[in-house]
Amino acid sequence: MDAPHLQIAHVLHGCRTLGPGSRTVVWVRGCSRRCPGCIAAALQGEGPVRELTPEILAGHILETDDEGVTFSGGEPLEQAEGVARTARILREAGRSVMVYTGYTLEDLQADQGVWVEELLSQTDLLVDGPFDRTRQVDQLWRGSSNQRVHVLGTRFHELVGVLDQPGVGVEVHTDAEGRLFWAGVPPAGFARGLLRAAESRGIELSVNAGVWA
Repeated sequence: MDAPHLQIAHVLHGCRTLGPGSRTVVWVRGCSRRCPGCIAAALQGEGPVRELTPEILAGHILETDDEGVTFSGGEPLEQAEGVARTARILREAGRSVMVYTGYTLEDLQADQGVWVEELLSQTDLLVDGPFDRTRQVDQLWRGSSNQRVHVLGTRFHELVGVLDQPGVGVEVHTDAEGRLFWAGVPPAGFARGLLRAAESRGIELSVNAGVWA
């Protein structure tokens, strides 16, 4: 049986705010959880999609010098087979895998789905738990205090015990068409502040499927 195509909203190479080192970040499209205050609400439903097989996506990542990949969304676990197959290729090539999910590790371990189990076995770092805007914090790679970073395996064992340091900020990138896209875990009020800063300079920004244009 052929592997499913991944439904991808955005890919960013060279990111340093969503995991250790320089990483390719893959935002998948689609999430049924609908957490209030989600920082990626524009990626929950329908919108522009790139459909790539795990082999093609992994090939694009392996063409870069990035240390690894971070899967975000959307909800990567709702595309567990495609993400797991991609992760396996990258791990076999020596790259690391980090995954964001709104589910808890305990939820996933109890799931008993073969592709959820496979994805966990191919994951080096897992950030779990839904974003909770009533518990918003500035912690490394997390937006709210209920979220946890799990070191699965030995690759990043040096991070155990030092994960409570502050966050590393937000990157803002532009593409060839002048559109903006930010990556990272933003502080409270980040989007409003960006809008005000742009307006003060005569720039009008609007949100289009997760991209500022």
